[in-house]
Amino acid sequence: MNITVFGGTGVTGLLLIKKALESGYTVTAYVRTPSKISIQHSKLKIVEGELTELDKLEEVINNADVVISTLGPTRETKDLALADGVKNITEAMKNKGVKRLIAITTTNFKDGNDKFQLGFSLGVSMVKLFFRHSYDNVVLIGKHISESNLDWTLVRIPTLSNKPASGKINAGYTGDGTIKVLWLTRADLADFLLQQMDDKKWLRKAPAISN
Repeated sequence: MNITVFGGTGVTGLLLIKKALESGYTVTAYVRTPSKISIQHSKLKIVEGELTELDKLEEVINNADVVISTLGPTRETKDLALADGVKNITEAMKNKGVKRLIAITTTNFKDGNDKFQLGFSLGVSMVKLFFRHSYDNVVLIGKHISESNLDWTLVRIPTLSNKPASGKINAGYTGDGTIKVLWLTRADLADFLLQQMDDKKWLRKAPAISN
């Protein structure tokens, strides 16, 4: 199976690539700075480019069975370039007939199944107040993906840690009693993202997950 990865130079993205290769998948990583990926593997192809380069996006997506995005704002920005880039990815997928998209976002993007949960509500309020552009990017990323005609899954994540994988992941919606802690290991996240390639339980859904 061929996977095209966006956001592969981040901590989670690098871990995702490593686990995908260990599982025997062929990976194409589309990145701005190739030197940030030190992994060397016969089944790994690294392509340098920007999210504004539509021809390159279509090229790396063309032969993909699945597209996985770990893109997300890591600091406050002054524009919506990241959300615009994700929209370009969805357009490139549409143009090339690639349907399966698995992407991370946060609970700043609301799902219709969500109910009130204090910890998440406070977190969203803080981000919206102090990191408004990051908040807007996350909401728009969710909107662009969920309103596309792709076979998408939006994985909404809490605070991430670098601890070893626990193998225990809860997935559901805020306020439904499923999510009891507000953290998740990156290793468990990478495993969950790869599981979604075959598991259709969360197809066209936006689960919130945690340990």
